[in-house]
Amino acid sequence: MKIIDRLLVILVLLYLSLFIYPFAGITNIAGPTVGLFFIIFLRYFAEKHSFLENSIVMRVRGIREHSFVFVSIAVLFLALSSISIARHLALASGSSDLGIFDQAIWNTAQGDILFSSLKGNINLLGDHFEPILLLIAPIYKIWPNPAVLLLLQSFLLATAVIPLYLIAKLKLKERLLVFAFIIAYVLSKPLRGVAFSDFHPECFMVPLLFWAYYFLVQKRNVFLFGSLLLLLACKEDTAFLVGGLGIFALFPLKRFKLGFGLIILSIFAWVLSTMVIIPYFNAQHVYPYMNRLAENIMCNPLSLGNLFLDKARVAYLLKMFGPLGFLSLFSPQHYILFAIPLLKNLAASDSFSGFYNITSHYTAGIIPFLYISAIYAAGWILEKIRLQKIVAFMAFFIILSSLLFYGKTDSHKFARFMAEIRNKCTLQKLAYLKQVPAGVSVSTNFNLVPHLSQRKYIFEWSPQAEPSYAAEYIVLDKTLLEYIPQMDDVKMNMYLNTVYTHGYSEIFSSEDKTFLILRNPINKLKL
Repeated sequence: MKIIDRLLVILVLLYLSLFIYPFAGITNIAGPTVGLFFIIFLRYFAEKHSFLENSIVMRVRGIREHSFVFVSIAVLFLALSSISIARHLALASGSSDLGIFDQAIWNTAQGDILFSSLKGNINLLGDHFEPILLLIAPIYKIWPNPAVLLLLQSFLLATAVIPLYLIAKLKLKERLLVFAFIIAYVLSKPLRGVAFSDFHPECFMVPLLFWAYYFLVQKRNVFLFGSLLLLLACKEDTAFLVGGLGIFALFPLKRFKLGFGLIILSIFAWVLSTMVIIPYFNAQHVYPYMNRLAENIMCNPLSLGNLFLDKARVAYLLKMFGPLGFLSLFSPQHYILFAIPLLKNLAASDSFSGFYNITSHYTAGIIPFLYISAIYAAGWILEKIRLQKIVAFMAFFIILSSLLFYGKTDSHKFARFMAEIRNKCTLQKLAYLKQVPAGVSVSTNFNLVPHLSQRKYIFEWSPQAEPSYAAEYIVLDKTLLEYIPQMDDVKMNMYLNTVYTHGYSEIFSSEDKTFLILRNPINKLKL
């Protein structure tokens, strides 16, 4: 049995190494996960009484809770931040939305509050109600760099482990299960969708929702309202989340005054942001995203049932609930919390399919409530099934589910972006950008915008768009013009001739002629 235990240790170490390096080309750990868990179960049934004496089991049992929480935060932060920055350096970030937020926050630090030329020369409050961005501006006084946003986003998502731990500890009181939920969160693929889709203020929502729920059930109203006010500053549609918490307080918790107060607060916040503040700051004087809010359902309520028959939406539901073994469905009292943001995403029209895609930031308002409801479902099962081994079984089940839905490893993603940096010589291209003076207006590729966005005026270059020719400098990487086939020299030359006819002259060209910097000195007088 000792030989088997030593073999199991080796297999576990080899398995863990897959998260650090895609050994033997294994980038998806679903297969190895099934194999490892099968061997663990074989070892358990081979000699049950000595299983707890296995060195791996003993090490797990000896881990201190606070140490586990700290290490989990550190590992998650390191994974999310390193991949996000590698993705950015590989020119995979873009104008929408890292460039937009970087420019607006940089302009705020210069005194032009949330000004964005990328959104039509407006204050960003005329696009979405996201005043929480103002809290980031002081950091740009010290270190003005889009990496700040990526690091901050990773930090916020990683530190959400703390309120998750407190909620799990409050309900479960079983250390192994608490660890299992933390592991599931660290491995969450929907969480990575939030982290790896540039930067968005929704990253604040994940820890704030966990904290808001914790303060709600702990009856710490001052901290609750503080977290909710910050939440409402993240985006206008967080009003729906506050309303959901109000309904939850009203019925399951039977805190009627608080429940009605939160519902009234949510309605007031929605009306104020979408009918007063946002229209005030944009030229059309309207809330521009009303058509995203279940337009099809409002026109045809009978089509609501079709949302659960559409292939893409069904896949979205499976990938959202699957990593927690569908435990969230066994906590009906929490349905209202995740149903509101979930239905909002599912009801979006097909032209806004990013709403029901786990690789987008739109899942941020759902993730915390899925974990909270799964935690309470686990607690309910423990109360109903009083078996000695149910805790260990549920912990293994949760970890196994999260691993099976984890997909491609973080190490694979990081290695892929690093390969793109080497193969596409992106660092050399970023060095070319140093020839563009600070402060001048620029029009450039979608993927180069975040690397030049710290200036008052920058535009995303498009051959037919007039703002593209309003800037003093045009910076073009021909390999990044996705709407022009790279071998279509005729069309490329046609577009370049349009640039030249607008008075631009070439001041730099890379050796392979794919990277151009052009200037029209007259245009600096236009802005």
